This record gives sequence, C-alpha cells and structure tokens, in this order.
Amino acid sequence: MIRSDKELLDFFSKLSIPIAETIIKERKYSLGEKIITQEKHVSSIFIIKHGIVKCYVNEDNGRDFIQEFFSKGEILGELEVLNDIISFCNAEAMTEVIVYQIDQKDFYTLLKDQPEFNLLLLKALSNKVRDTAIRASQQQSHSIAYNLEKLISFSSEESKMLSKQDLADYLGITLRSLNRAMKDIIIH
Repeated sequence: MIRSDKELLDFFSKLSIPIAETIIKERKYSLGEKIITQEKHVSSIFIIKHGIVKCYVNEDNGRDFIQEFFSKGEILGELEVLNDIISFCNAEAMTEVIVYQIDQKDFYTLLKDQPEFNLLLLKALSNKVRDTAIRASQQQSHSIAYNLEKLISFSSEESKMLSKQDLADYLGITLRSLNRAMKDIIIH
C-alpha cells in the first residue's frame, strides 16, 4: 500500500560527493505541502528520502482519487520531466518529507552518465505500471468489502495514520461506502 524503493534510495545515498553536491538539492516539505501540483509544469524529479507522500488526481467533480502512497526511495515527477508535460496529479506530503530534488538538466545528465540509474529508473517505472494494473483489476473484480479487507491485511504501521477519507479516495469510493463496508466487515 505504501510503496518504497530501497535500491533507488541507496543509489542516491551512495553517489560520489562531487556529483551529489553539484546536482542534488535536499528539500523539506511540511505536512500538507504540495511537492508537485496538478496541471503545473514540473522542472525537477524528486526522490523521497524520508516521509510519506500521497499522489492523487483532483477530478472535475471535486473528488480526489489517490493513485498511490509513496515513501522512501520512490521517484516523483519523472513522467512529467521525461515527456516535458504538465503534471497530471498532485504529490502532497502526508508527514514531514525530505526529498532529493534534481533539476531536469541534471536528471538527463545522470541518465547519460550513470547506467545503473537507467536500470533503476526502468525498474521503478515498470513497478508502477505493474502495481497500477494489479490494483485496477483487483478493484474492478471484487467487492468494496473484499478490497478493504485486503487493504487492511497489508496495512503497516505507517498506513495506520491514513484517514478514512484517504482510504475511500484510494479505493475510489465515497466515505459513506467505506463506512458501510467497514460495518459489514465488523458484522461478519
């Protein structure tokens, strides 16, 4: 439920000092602060060093749909920077978050000069696609109660801090439907 990528975080933690000092900026975000804003230009990528970020789309009807929760080592903004497009989602700090920020130009330099980074980026992207496909299939094929039970079974200490609204937005349902499903789970 809360994704992390230890390999990618380790790569950035182990970059040589001259490279790290010239291309990486460490930034801190407070609870509720947006790292990436939907429909805005993104000129940097971000690697989460510490904390939890929720990525969500604010739909035309005013509802939010949480795509994923990200933690240590996950990359944000790579699709926008690679494709030179505006952001299709928001990335918001759910806790205090520390990120490694790398500007677009330096991101491309890393891709050119660090073959290991290319492989790690491909793995990160393929994992996002795989996990999204699995989740979409799961949510379409099963009842809300089943999906909620499964979500609770994978729950970690970090995920216990999620609000009911976050859970509903993650499952793509209303708060009322979530409460009904929670009640059904308790009864059975």
